[in-house]
Amino acid sequence: MNSETTYLTDLAAVLWPCGGLLGPGDGALRRTARRNRGNQYLPVPNAHNPRVILPAHNRSAATRGITSFAQGHSLRERLRTLLLTGAFATGIAPLLLRDRLYVGAGPGIEHALATALDRELSIAIHVGPPRANRKPVLLLLTPGGRTIGYAKVAINDLTSRLVHAETRALRHLAEARLRDVTVPRLLYDGEWNGHPLLVQEALPVGDQTDRPTRHQLLRCVTQIVGLARVRERRLSASPYRRALDERIAKLGTRPEAAPLRAALHRLPDVSLPFGAWHGDLTRWNIASTARRAFVWDWERLAMDAPAGFDALHYDLNEAVQAGVHPGVHRWLDSGSRLLRDPLMAESGLREHVVSTVMALYLIDLATRYLQDRQAENGGGFAAVDDWLLPALEGLQERAAHEATHVTG
Repeated sequence: MNSETTYLTDLAAVLWPCGGLLGPGDGALRRTARRNRGNQYLPVPNAHNPRVILPAHNRSAATRGITSFAQGHSLRERLRTLLLTGAFATGIAPLLLRDRLYVGAGPGIEHALATALDRELSIAIHVGPPRANRKPVLLLLTPGGRTIGYAKVAINDLTSRLVHAETRALRHLAEARLRDVTVPRLLYDGEWNGHPLLVQEALPVGDQTDRPTRHQLLRCVTQIVGLARVRERRLSASPYRRALDERIAKLGTRPEAAPLRAALHRLPDVSLPFGAWHGDLTRWNIASTARRAFVWDWERLAMDAPAGFDALHYDLNEAVQAGVHPGVHRWLDSGSRLLRDPLMAESGLREHVVSTVMALYLIDLATRYLQDRQAENGGGFAAVDDWLLPALEGLQERAAHEATHVTG
């Protein structure tokens, strides 16, 4: 049993307290499951590398789950999605996929969600790759396969904090006015099996939406910044820097803490606009049309950060898709160009603070990764001493030069 199958059985214990067993789709275990009248789920592509968990005997729900959770950003991903949807639509998928997750017949997460929403439903589950904040995202479907919404269930202390944070964020966003940005409504929050649970509506994204263009991205970013009253403050006097300093201090004796603290205190004391940021704006959390952006996964929403962080986060995650080191090198230029766009000037961001904002973003991101222990949980991009600290050194020099050039 590898770490992923262990994760899968631990996850089953959270979602189905009556128990879950991994096994092949034939033999004694299957006969026992039939006698117990439990449900069968298919870990896809297999139990050693689960990315989605689909109902074995509900073609509509399984097919919808594949298309809803597919990233579809590369030809290989689109072909894989096409093959899987065809296999489930024709009913041959259970014959091709060997592994099964058998769950007992007692009350499980499906019953709890059906009771909370007062309607009959089926579920498909997104597991995702290993990382510290990995948690199951449940697609809620009518028995015929129509989407109802999405549920998130916490499985540990970190994910509990994130589920609670997203619940608070969605309540706040329900009262906010975003001119061109649509966010999901909170449908339910509570607990399941001692773990925080939230349900949110599904946004109307699909074939008519795509990744945002540069203009659409920055339009969205500036509106998110405005969720909080934008204030201009000197960096040294800002509550943001004090809070970041405290977060670095909580890293204790980790070797990365000292260079991060030194980098923070060496940055020029320039005046910056501070507002809100989504905290994890990537291609996986946003879709766009010409007129609107649809944004979800608000668990990292913060109301006091330098304007421009979301643009930098999106751009960095795009840049590293083809490789971390060359991607970061490109981002040092592309991120700078994004922050110099006239749309960002609407948030009060001026050209002579661009490298300071980029450096602050890297310090903030490194602190988050270290707090969450992302590198220890399989996040290669989170190895901050490998790429982030070297990039930060160059940004410090650029920041000092920009500030001196303006004030000198």
